[in-house]
Amino acid sequence: MLKTGFTIDAGRPATAIASTAAALFLASSLGCGGSSPSTPAPAPPPTTPTTPTTPTTPTPTPEPTQPDTATYTFSQPETIIGPRAPTPLPESVTFHGELALFAHSRDRMPFTEGRTDEPASDGLKTLAETGAAGAFLAEAEAAGAEVHARSLGQLLDLFLSPDPSIQVSLEKPCLSYAQHLSPSTDWFVGWTTVCATDAEGNWRDSVTAEMIAFDAGTADGGAFMEKTTDTEPREPIAQLDLRHHLPITAFPAVFQRITATRKTE
Repeated sequence: MLKTGFTIDAGRPATAIASTAAALFLASSLGCGGSSPSTPAPAPPPTTPTTPTTPTTPTPTPEPTQPDTATYTFSQPETIIGPRAPTPLPESVTFHGELALFAHSRDRMPFTEGRTDEPASDGLKTLAETGAAGAFLAEAEAAGAEVHARSLGQLLDLFLSPDPSIQVSLEKPCLSYAQHLSPSTDWFVGWTTVCATDAEGNWRDSVTAEMIAFDAGTADGGAFMEKTTDTEPREPIAQLDLRHHLPITAFPAVFQRITATRKTE
């Protein structure tokens, strides 16, 4: 006798049997084991990867660049010691007609004080002893200096012109000056390396130079007299103490004070 997988209960109504059969058919159509496959949910749209943003550092405002050149206007020099000055020089003592005024770089000092290893150059020795400035100026030009005046006449033209001014560059912002005090063994007046820029290379609003006396340390002799012999070895250049020779009390003795103011646009 063929046996079925299930038994019909004769005592149950036909409708119940039909319902059960329908339920079993539905279950078999959906799958066995009580689990039914479900329609997969739609995949979410792909997310666009977010690129991390790097915080930007604000660009600093650049410092204003310095002009390559600057023009300085001279005020009337204040003469303190010299011919026709409040403190006159001794009779027949004056400044030699030749001189040296030139612009140069900050690291090219034409002379230094108090250095045994840097005595006066041959050109400065000649200027300090005789007044002739040509050799000293040639040394300055060989080192890249720009000459602005070689004689007292050129210097007066500079100061007495309708626009008494001088132009210097960032490359050569410093001025030096030397002029023989005549007669003397090896004395000269002037200054060394007065610069129109500060240590950072910025133009100054104004510059003041004081002309004082120096002993070149190259010759021996009496005060306000021509030299007698050379000093060997050469001594360091030194500020000259004129309190022993003039009716003054200040040291160092200032012959002239010159102020120059920068022109602005």
